[in-house]
Amino acid sequence: MMHKEMILDKLNSIQEVPTLLTIAAEVERLTQNPDTSADNISNVIKLDPSLTGKVLKVANSVMFAGTQRILDLQQAITRLGFAEIRRLTLTIAFLNSFKSVYVDYTRFWLHSITTAFLALNLEKLSGTEQKSDRLFTCGILHDIGILIFDQYFPDIYKKVFSMSSAKQYQLELVEEKVLGITHAQVGALLLSKWKIPEQIIDVIEYHHHPQEAKISVRDAKIVYLANFISNNRGIDNGTGFFPENFYDDIFSDLQLNVDDMPELIAQVESEVEKAMQILKLGGK
Repeated sequence: MMHKEMILDKLNSIQEVPTLLTIAAEVERLTQNPDTSADNISNVIKLDPSLTGKVLKVANSVMFAGTQRILDLQQAITRLGFAEIRRLTLTIAFLNSFKSVYVDYTRFWLHSITTAFLALNLEKLSGTEQKSDRLFTCGILHDIGILIFDQYFPDIYKKVFSMSSAKQYQLELVEEKVLGITHAQVGALLLSKWKIPEQIIDVIEYHHHPQEAKISVRDAKIVYLANFISNNRGIDNGTGFFPENFYDDIFSDLQLNVDDMPELIAQVESEVEKAMQILKLGGK
């Protein structure tokens, strides 16, 4: 398959991890350590001046503002808290590390962050909440392969995306047919090169087929369901079409009740709205 070989060659040549993603990964690592101080985290964030500015801007925003104006990163991190800082740096890093050529980036972005918050809340509801934000990370990154296709192979990917939209074919099936490789596989390949933890890569690769996941089957099922709910509410990644063949046992597998979904969705909508306001403040 000519396209597949060309795509794999190109992916092999992408050595550089975007600086912001490196910083976000380090912030994630530090915030998991109970001995980490705000000073340790600020030393990492200040490596990128634009990220520093955005964090300070958010800390001084109406949503977080106290009576005292925040002038340095340590104060900002203390005010926002580790969980908020972790999500914020990952989100800003993801927003600023890729440029979009053809895909509607705003729509794509809304889909990613909605899926991330849904995954986080589904995990809480299923009674397996972790201290880590791993599922938020998986939700944000689940469609990263689409952005990689769009940034590095815009001409051929435009055809794939258009065909999926126009003919109402599932995007993954069109990718497989035309390119010989899917966005889930491409995302997993690049994240693997960038040394992202395997538990996350496994979810990215199998988020459309969670039963086939090798390591993180439960996480993959949660992201699959989060992605489905997001799509079902019309918050899709841009094609406007998603799989018909819903994996029926997912609610019982995750010990979830369908009746709890409206409340969960309302909670997520408010979290997404807050995140969108914050990111307008942070700028793209």
